[in-house]
Amino acid sequence: MKKVFTSVFAIAIAATAFADEFVSPGNGTTYTMEDLSKIADCQVSKADGAWQLNAAFTISAGDVLKIQNNEIIKFNDKIQINVAGTLDCTPADTALITGVEGTTPKGFRMYADNANAVLKNTRMEQVGITFGSANGAIVAENCTFADYNTSNASGACLNFSASSTGKNVIDGCTFVNGGTAAIGNGANTPIGIVIKNSTFLANNTKNSNRPQINLTSYGTEDVEILDNVIIGGHFTKVGGIAVSNMMGYGYSNKVTVKGNIVKENRYGITMTGPVNMFIEDNLIIDNIYETNAMNGGSGLSLYDSAGKGKVFIKGNHIENNLWGITVIGQPNVNAGWIEGYEDEANYNPGMNVFKNNGNGGQLYEIYNNGTSTVYAQGNIWNVDQEDEIEDLVFHKHDDPSLGEVIYLPPYQGEPIGIDDITVGKAAKAVKYIIDGQVVIEKDGVRYNVAGQMIK
Repeated sequence: MKKVFTSVFAIAIAATAFADEFVSPGNGTTYTMEDLSKIADCQVSKADGAWQLNAAFTISAGDVLKIQNNEIIKFNDKIQINVAGTLDCTPADTALITGVEGTTPKGFRMYADNANAVLKNTRMEQVGITFGSANGAIVAENCTFADYNTSNASGACLNFSASSTGKNVIDGCTFVNGGTAAIGNGANTPIGIVIKNSTFLANNTKNSNRPQINLTSYGTEDVEILDNVIIGGHFTKVGGIAVSNMMGYGYSNKVTVKGNIVKENRYGITMTGPVNMFIEDNLIIDNIYETNAMNGGSGLSLYDSAGKGKVFIKGNHIENNLWGITVIGQPNVNAGWIEGYEDEANYNPGMNVFKNNGNGGQLYEIYNNGTSTVYAQGNIWNVDQEDEIEDLVFHKHDDPSLGEVIYLPPYQGEPIGIDDITVGKAAKAVKYIIDGQVVIEKDGVRYNVAGQMIK
């Protein structure tokens, strides 16, 4: 069959593709599964009501791969589809993208600068998306990503392999039982992304040292992680949320982590390297599945050796973790600053609740293992008297080489408890019941950790 190549990307693909691989012409054509089944080189066939993909092919820049309402797409063993144009999977009701039984399919690879993926009402099983588009974006709404097999990318089910300035949005999605992280990007590929109103259950079943949400952030693009539920599978190496700038690159962006439930992971939320981070109104509890408390188990872990990172912490409920907040290096940590600040921008009412965070028979609500002063005024501590707070904090008074934690005055208002703290839409829309298994109740329907409905 004669091939038509209209871009450098297509030529590069052609150079490495098998001789019979189809590459679309890049002339604005939209391809459905029905259309592709009529092109011999695509090897798309239909059996038992499902479309089966038996060979790799490429949808070039300018063209569209469209998956239609109620279609079932099955990838055969090791099959990967390249999309340099647009992946359009927006059925009115539903669509299923999965693998042929007993196979290890790869999924979608999107590497062109302007590639885009638009997903809605779609369930993806086993397969994922490797996204390397600098100017394009992934927008996913009301989708489920289940049982990702890691063959497409070892980093994440939705794996960003290039820096992206596009408006990536994940809204109302569920990620469950993925073999590795649910969403991630490389250490030198910062992205802008909004992840909101979504549920993450027991991802990274391989128990590698990756959290369920694993993001690098620097440069100019903001990151927002809002109103999600992140419940772990009791894996000993898998945290909840990690945001890092391990290379220490410059940044003008900010990272907002707000209104999330982060529960039963190895750790709750970590920051590594210089990041401008706002951690507000989260429920961070029972993150205790690190087998060695010296290696993790914090509700919040904040590390920056250069002293450039800035963290604003307000209104969180931090309970029953191996550590409450741990500070390492020299990050600028503001967990409540109501007196003595020099700049109005530093004002922070605190209102974080610390309760029963500790290990080895000792409570460690805040452990300042760095040299910077940590402000933690206006917070709620699980003690009756102010002078008892000192026993909950490890800092300069315990080791003169460390920085001080300024925890007085504590919260002075009316007593408040866990039910009174705003922890975002996720907490109101999703209830969790822990009794030997995780049960998620959403819109009156209960699901287990596999995303299956419980009657």
